[in-house]
Order: sequence, then C-alpha cells, then structure tokens
Amino acid sequence: MILRRVMEHVKAQNWFAVAIDFVIVIVGVFIGVQASNWNEARADKGRADGFLERIAADLDADLDDYADRLKFWGEVSRRGAAGLAYAETGETGGRSPWRILLDYFQASQVAEFFTTSATWDEMRSAGDLHLIEDLELRGRLARYYTYAGNPALSERPAYREHVRERIPAEIQRYIWERCYASDSSGRQKIIDCTPPVDEARAREIVAALAGDEALMRELRYWVSTMIVASRIGEDRVAAATAAKAAVEQELAKE
Repeated sequence: MILRRVMEHVKAQNWFAVAIDFVIVIVGVFIGVQASNWNEARADKGRADGFLERIAADLDADLDDYADRLKFWGEVSRRGAAGLAYAETGETGGRSPWRILLDYFQASQVAEFFTTSATWDEMRSAGDLHLIEDLELRGRLARYYTYAGNPALSERPAYREHVRERIPAEIQRYIWERCYASDSSGRQKIIDCTPPVDEARAREIVAALAGDEALMRELRYWVSTMIVASRIGEDRVAAATAAKAAVEQELAKE
C-alpha cells in the first residue's frame, strides 16, 4: 500500500509527499527493529533471571552441604587427634579402650563435597554466560565454580584402608550397624555406642593400632587434611554467601 502511494506521488511529481512517505517507511522500520530488540532483550532478561534463580538455589544447596560437611570433618578430625594423642602419650583422657578403638575407626570416615554446579555448567556449555550482563557478578560466579574442586574436599586416605584391614570384621560390622548413620542425601552421623567386646579385647586391638607407626603416620596426615578441608570449607562458605547475595541483588533489579 505504501509503495502504491509512493508511485502515485511520483507520477504526480508531488515530491514533498514522496519525502513524507519515505520518512514514514524509515520510521516504521526503525520502530519495528527497536520493538524486536526490546522483545529480545526482555526475553534474554527473563532467561537470565531464570538461570540466576536456579544458581541461587544451587548456592543454597552448597551452603547446606558445607554446614553438614564442616560438622562431620570436625568430628573426624577430633576423633583422629584423640587417637594420635593416645598413641603418642599413652594417656586415655578418661576414655575407655572401646572409645579409643571407636575413635580409630571413625577417624577413617570421609565425607566428600562436590559443588552443585549443574546450572552454571549448563549455561557455559550452551554459550549463555553472556546473559549475565553484570561483569562483576559473572566474574564472581566464574571464580566460585572454577575453584570448586579442591582435592582435600574429596580425598580418600590410605589410613581409611589400612585401619580397616586391622580391625576385626565383626567389630566393624557392629560399628556400621550401631555407631553410624546416614540418609539418602548423603548426610552422615557418628554415634557413640556401647561396646560389643570386653575391655581386655578392646585394649588388645587398641594397642596393636596405636603401636603401628606407619598407621599413625597415615592418621596424622589425615587429621591434618581434615583441618585443611575445614579451612577451605569455611572460605567456600564465605564465597557462596557473597555470591548468593550478589545474585539476589541482580534479581532485585527491574
């Protein structure tokens, strides 16, 4: 319709009307492009917010897991330190032979931590990281997820294997049934329990473990690793907390 009107104005040599027609066409194209860009930007903002909401949920999951792991790592470290103290000094600290034996076993526990990064990995693999327009936020999240895989948070020590080679199988079965609990989400709990053997038998096993210098060196290494894991975990909690606050601030923007 516009083209027909332009042709009519050209035939009539009404150049002023022709100019107006061209202006109308140009303005129409400009408005159309701007509307398309606005709709695209709005769609991108919606996608970005969807991703950020999921990242916030991932960070919440990490914070919950870190709270659990820090508690567990601390318990494992304390049990190991108590076993080392007995091996080095012979002092029981008021603990029974069974409790010392239990300390040696529970010090071999591990609680691995793996960052919840499914949303970030999805964005990266799809080339969608640009949707996070705030460069500072994007950089903060990149650093958080890049430095997620410290080996101390998922190590399985030699002590774990070797101490379990030394403790009788029936005692280990009892410990798993009565002195330990876990749930479907991987949360673990160390439980104090009554002894399945008499004091003399427990003392005999403890003496063999405490007198194994190679085993105690492995335990010493593992206790140190658990301390390091706790320090790293505390730093990661601070990073996750700051990242979540930044994500929430971005989501609050209009």
